[in-house]
Amino acid sequence: MGIDNWKYDHQENLLNMKTIEKTFDAVKFMRQQRDELSRKLSKMSKEEILEYFRKQNSISTVRPQKTL
Repeated sequence: MGIDNWKYDHQENLLNMKTIEKTFDAVKFMRQQRDELSRKLSKMSKEEILEYFRKQNSISTVRPQKTL
């Protein structure tokens, strides 16, 4: 009987949930960063890639783009 009550409560909670508009989509941001990095690295040699990451590690911080 306890499981039946849990199922009912869970279903009721799902129906009462409100939708929230995202201001930041983490999956979209991750995919954008991955695609941009892939484009850059595809044109580089192994040595250039290593140098790129050495420089990036010391200078940049990853931040999301502002979306309107």
